[in-house]
Order: sequence, then C-alpha cells, then structure tokens
Amino acid sequence: MSGVVQHSWPRRCEKSLGLVLRRLGGKPVNSEQRRRLDFIEGLRAIAKLYEENPGAYYDGMHITLNMYVWGAAARQVLAQTARAFGHCSKVYDDSNVTVSRQFSEQVTVAVFAPRSKVCRRVVLGERMLPARIVPATHEVHIPAARVEIVDWRCDPLLPDDAAP
Repeated sequence: MSGVVQHSWPRRCEKSLGLVLRRLGGKPVNSEQRRRLDFIEGLRAIAKLYEENPGAYYDGMHITLNMYVWGAAARQVLAQTARAFGHCSKVYDDSNVTVSRQFSEQVTVAVFAPRSKVCRRVVLGERMLPARIVPATHEVHIPAARVEIVDWRCDPLLPDDAAP
C-alpha cells in the first residue's frame, strides 16, 4: 500500500452517523439530515484536532462561519436562527439582514438574508429627477425620470424583539 493515503474521516463519520441513527431510533437519514450531520461532524473534527493537539497554532485565528439564506423561507430561517442563538445580534443594512452570535472571542456564526426577502418594501411616493445633459466627447442627454421614494419596513424577527 505504498503511496496510498488512507483517511480515517469517512470511518469516523460512519461511526458517528451510526450513533445518530441509533439515537433516531434506527430510522434512515435523508440527504438533508445527512448533510447536516456531516456539517456537525466537520465542526467536531476541528474541535477534536485542537483538543488532541495542544501545540496546534490557533492564536490570531478568528473564525466566522458565514451562511447566506435566500428564497421565500429567508425570514423564517433567520427567526429560527435567532431563536436558537438566544442572545444574538440582529443587523439591518441597505442590502442584508444579519443574525449573528459570537460564541467566543475568536468564533462567530453569522446568517445573512437579502433585505428584500425579510422586510417589506413600502413605496412612500415619487419624485422627479430633472432632465440633464452630461458633458462628454459627445453630448449625452439624460431625460427626466420618475423614481420611487421607498422605505423598508423590517418587522421584528421574534416577538420579544418588539420595543416595549
């Protein structure tokens, strides 16, 4: 077997998967559950590496697990994440809504979703942009345009987030 490297990860994963299957009453795991278990196993493998190797360098390492959620369920996923995190940070900016929790000085998990999937876009009115000419090599004429004046209404993700 010279030149062949055998990895113990698949065997460890199968062993862990077997434990989880027993905990689930021996029911088969679907592909989504398997992906979730693989993700958890990967996180445990990193922790185990550092537990078993006190000399492994970690100082100066800052880990932020960034996850991006899109689609119709984005608001529901962020609410579930905020509920699971307990005390966490919720940030609403011009393009995203982010729920994050700092688990230690060096480890953070952040879940992002597009603001347009979490908040309601409310048109408050319109305004007119005047016609103008842009000086260039050749004159460019930009006609007047009507643009919407909008506001984003980001209701609290969880009932407890509502202001008293």
